[in-house]
Amino acid sequence: MPDEPTASPLPHPSGPLAGYRVLDLADEKGQLCGRLLAELGADVVKVEPPRDGDPTRLRGPFYRGEEGAERSLFWWAMNAGKRSITCQLKLEGGRALFHRLAATADIVLETSPPGQAAAFGLDYATLEALNPGVVLVSITNWGQTGPYKDYQATDIVAVAMGGHMYLNGDAQHGPVRTLAPQSFAQVNSQAAVGALTALYARGVNDGLGQHVDVSMQEAVANAMDNAQATWDIRRINLSGPGVRRNNTGYTTLKYLYQCADGWVAALNAGGVQGPASTAIIDWLAETGEDGGLATPVWREKLALAGALDDDEREHVERVVGAFCATRGKADLVEEAQRRQSGWAPVFTPREIVESKQLAARDYWIWVRHEDLGESFIYPGAPWKLSETPWKQRGRAPHIGEHNEQVYGELPGLDAAELRRLRMRMVV
Repeated sequence: MPDEPTASPLPHPSGPLAGYRVLDLADEKGQLCGRLLAELGADVVKVEPPRDGDPTRLRGPFYRGEEGAERSLFWWAMNAGKRSITCQLKLEGGRALFHRLAATADIVLETSPPGQAAAFGLDYATLEALNPGVVLVSITNWGQTGPYKDYQATDIVAVAMGGHMYLNGDAQHGPVRTLAPQSFAQVNSQAAVGALTALYARGVNDGLGQHVDVSMQEAVANAMDNAQATWDIRRINLSGPGVRRNNTGYTTLKYLYQCADGWVAALNAGGVQGPASTAIIDWLAETGEDGGLATPVWREKLALAGALDDDEREHVERVVGAFCATRGKADLVEEAQRRQSGWAPVFTPREIVESKQLAARDYWIWVRHEDLGESFIYPGAPWKLSETPWKQRGRAPHIGEHNEQVYGELPGLDAAELRRLRMRMVV
C-alpha cells in the first residue's frame, strides 16, 4: 500500500477546473456532483449546519457498524476531496456570511425544494445580484416547475417515475429497483455536465452565469436507452424480462446462465441466437453437447434471430444451461471471446475490486483516513484526461474542518470575529 499524504483535500493545480470555486449545499441527492467537480480540480467547499453537520453524515452503512458523523461510508463516497465549513443559513448572520462567500464563487450547488431557496438567500435572483457570473445548479426531484414539482421523493421514487424500474424485474415478480441509487447517480452526472456547460457558456456570454435546473426524474428518463423509441415506433412498452432479453418488444432467449462458479452473460449478439450464433453452435458441437442445435434446420432458425415458440426456447436454454453448468465462468468467457462472441463474466463486488483489467489501469485508489489510522480502496477516475488529469483528492472532510482556512481566505475573517460567530452559532 502506498504511503499517501494525509492533507485533505490534496492540491490539484493541474486539473481542468483548478482555480474555480464551488459552494456545495446539496443533500444526499446532489453531493456526488460536487465530488466530481473537486476531482477535476475545483475547490469544492461543503457548507453544513453547525454542530451536527449535514444530515447525510448519519446515513449508513457505517465503518465497522459504528454510527457516527465521521463514519458514514455514504458520506465518504459522496464527499471525498472537499473542504467543509459550517454556516447556519437559518440565521440572518449566517446568510450574510454565505453571501460573502457566494460573491467569490463560480458554482453554487443546492437541492432545496422548488420555491424554498429564496428564504435562505439561495435563489438565483439573489445570488445573481451578488455575483452576475455565478452558476447556480439546483438539483430537485422533479425540476423547478410542473405539476409534480412539490412531490416528495427518494431515489426509489424517481427511479419508478423515471421509468427505469419498469425495465427491471420479470413477469413473475414485477418491476424492481436496482440496488445502487440510480437516480442519484444519473442526476449528479447530468448536473455536473450542466454546470460545466454553463461555465463554458459564461466564457462566451460576457461573463454571465445562469441557473441550471436539474430534475431526478428527467435524468433517469434520459438513461432509458431505446425504451421510449420502442413505444413511439411500435407502441410496445419494454418491460423487465428477468434473465431473458426484451429486444424491441420481443422476449428472446436467456442471456444469463449459471455456471460452476457463478454466472455468465451470453449476450444476444454473440450468443446462441442471432447472426453470430454459428460460432457458439460450433463450440457446442465440438464438445458433443449441442443437443441437436448443430443441424441445418436449427442453425437457420437461430441465425434468423426470430421469435421461438416456448418449446423451442426451452430446449435451447436447457442445452446452453447444461453446457455452462459444468464449466467455470473464466474459462467460458475466454473461449467465447476467442471465438469472437460477446460473453462476459458476472462479477461480484469482490471480483470487481480484484479485477485484473481495473488493476492494469490503476483504477482503484488508496485513500488515507489519518483519524482512523487506516487507508481504504476508493473508486478511481471516471475518465482519463491526458493533459489535465483527474485526481482523487483525499478523504471526506470532518464537520467544519476548514472553517478557519476558508473564512480566513475568502471573506477575510480574523480569529476574533470567527470566534464571535461561533459563540452565536452562526458557524
